[in-house]
Amino acid sequence: MGAGVAGMTLAALLERRGVRPTLVERAPDLSHAGYMLGLWPLGSRVLHGLGLYDRFVARSLLGREYEVRADDGGLVKHWSMASIADRFGPILSCTRPELVTLLREAVPTADITFGRTVEALVPTRDDVRVTFDDGADATFDLVVGADGLHSRVRDLVFGGQPAYRTGWGGWVWWADLSTCPAETFVEHWGAGRFVGAYPTRAGVGIFAGAPDTEAFSSSEPGRADRLRTRFRGMGPFVDAWLEAMPGDDAHLYYWSLSDVRSEIWSRGRVVLLGDAAAAFLPTAGIGASMAMESAAVLADELSRTDARFVEHALALFVKRRRARVERIQDDSRHLARLMFVTSATVAHVRNLLTRFYSLERLASSISTAFDEPI
Repeated sequence: MGAGVAGMTLAALLERRGVRPTLVERAPDLSHAGYMLGLWPLGSRVLHGLGLYDRFVARSLLGREYEVRADDGGLVKHWSMASIADRFGPILSCTRPELVTLLREAVPTADITFGRTVEALVPTRDDVRVTFDDGADATFDLVVGADGLHSRVRDLVFGGQPAYRTGWGGWVWWADLSTCPAETFVEHWGAGRFVGAYPTRAGVGIFAGAPDTEAFSSSEPGRADRLRTRFRGMGPFVDAWLEAMPGDDAHLYYWSLSDVRSEIWSRGRVVLLGDAAAAFLPTAGIGASMAMESAAVLADELSRTDARFVEHALALFVKRRRARVERIQDDSRHLARLMFVTSATVAHVRNLLTRFYSLERLASSISTAFDEPI
């Protein structure tokens, strides 16, 4: 269930082992797959295994630099990504649809159905009976809930799970590549406002965030003027991105910044994967990489069993993945608390301290993960 990064990666890996998976996706097609994403070497290692790495590089931009700027646009800290890239591989930036489409090319024979979701799941000792929202029924050896933050599989099998809410949200749009320094991720950490720019070959993805109030999230007429007023004075980069923002008549995606951590990952022959198990805030840009790693581990465990012992394979998968994923999820939450503050005094102190942070210290669990086996 779910033909996003996690589900499509798992399908591609299983197909290479002679298993023909069935994918069911609630969206009408792959064009609804989202906006920009960064892929750390943790995820690109999986693309090497699928023989897709070079094709992915050709569709991506290198992320060579990362800089944080203050509320007024002044430079707080500049990091080179070379300390990571030279040891483990480059940080690559692309659009999410580009990555999902590439993974789709690796599963040419897979059965994929769009515009469909699951209505009921009945696990038995030997299989799982599935009823879809169109009334159709089918039986499977295994059901993988890779259906994202708002997972229908998770709700049906495990019930509501704890959500972590930052209290912030933000608007996303595209700007021209010329508005951002080349191969550089730029973030403006303000007080009560945040603007980030993430270059891809398709353009620069802009995220403008603030406390998640009804007034800020409103798409009523005057939205463009309200946002330009809200983020005015953050420097020439932000001015250029605001100028590129579409008018009120265009659809803009509003992202409420929350995640979820499922207390249970598997039951019987049903297992959660990717954001359905543990979703990631966008603060570390690590969600896609973690989803691909998890898919690789699940495929590995499934390759060592047959249909009779699927439940044991799932138990081993959870033992291999859960602690690592939740530790890195904690990192993304820590970064959210660092980035999203409302007090001008706290923001000033944070920016002073940030000048002394190494890139490795900023996201310590992610840095540690590079040297850990999966």
